[in-house]
Amino acid sequence: MAGQNAAASLMASAEMVAGMNTADQVQALLETSERLHGDLSGGLDALKKVTEERDHLLALINQVPDQLFVKDLDSRFLVANEAVVADKSFITTGKSVTVAELIGKTDFDLFAAPVAQEFRDIELKIMQTGQPMLSMMEHNAYADGSPKWVSMTKAPLRDRNGAIIGLVGVAHDVTLRKEAEDRVRFMAHHDVLTGLPNRALLLDRLDQAILHAGEGGRSVAIIFLDLDNFKWVNDTLGHQSGDTLLSIVSARVSVCLRATDTVARLGGDEFVILLPDPPQDADRLIHLVERLRKSVAEPVEIAGHTFCVTTSLGVARFPLDGRGRDELLAKADAAMYRSKRSGRNTFSLAGA
Repeated sequence: MAGQNAAASLMASAEMVAGMNTADQVQALLETSERLHGDLSGGLDALKKVTEERDHLLALINQVPDQLFVKDLDSRFLVANEAVVADKSFITTGKSVTVAELIGKTDFDLFAAPVAQEFRDIELKIMQTGQPMLSMMEHNAYADGSPKWVSMTKAPLRDRNGAIIGLVGVAHDVTLRKEAEDRVRFMAHHDVLTGLPNRALLLDRLDQAILHAGEGGRSVAIIFLDLDNFKWVNDTLGHQSGDTLLSIVSARVSVCLRATDTVARLGGDEFVILLPDPPQDADRLIHLVERLRKSVAEPVEIAGHTFCVTTSLGVARFPLDGRGRDELLAKADAAMYRSKRSGRNTFSLAGA
């Protein structure tokens, strides 16, 4: 505006002095010069003020630890703070950019295509409907493959007339919080020592297996597994060696099973195996039980000692041996204790 005023003043003065004598022309030009200087000084002051306000705004948003950005209708970055690019690895393509380099780019320049397209679809919906997206969890990955979670808020950006001209985004990194929540959730359903499902998770999966088997006319098998003479390991080699043995046994049992099966530790040296869809042939089921028994009995070396620990097993099947969860568990437990009384290192079938 100041520049336009100055130009107008100059043009008007030029027209005015064209018909004046020399003395009058000089006086008129001096007066015009003073007005022009005033106009330009005001313009420079205004420009300086705008520049200072912009610098203050950038300094302010760069103090915010969260990622702040503004995009246009084509999802091109118009404004971004340092937090957006401070963590170079947040860009899945592995490319690092500065804030200046980010301006004008879209997520397709920064992320893998499927991720960028997901972001673009969300932003189009926000700008088309005018409805903000508040605290939505977005899952991404660092360049090294490790997971990254952010709580993202995106809202439409409107001009003075209310027309949507882009959007504003705020992203808060919640990876550490999400990992902590996942650990708490995992510990609530898994054994701390072995990482196996605990009783609560086993019972939930058993209920689901019985329900589905009942609807589909299929069967379910439960195998109780209890180590023989485990107390000797704890008393002779110490509880740390006992814990090591339990971890080894859990690994040996797990490799004998399918991905759909579950092995859980109920506590102490007692394990339960859930087979949601066991072999229908009894001989094949017995072969699996024998494989489990032999796998556990393989020699193990702990704290400089090599020894073998055997196991006693009990098997119960749905619906042959019971139709309810508690009944099946009780039948398998009783069969396991029958194996103990039979000399250990063997298995028994419920009802046999």
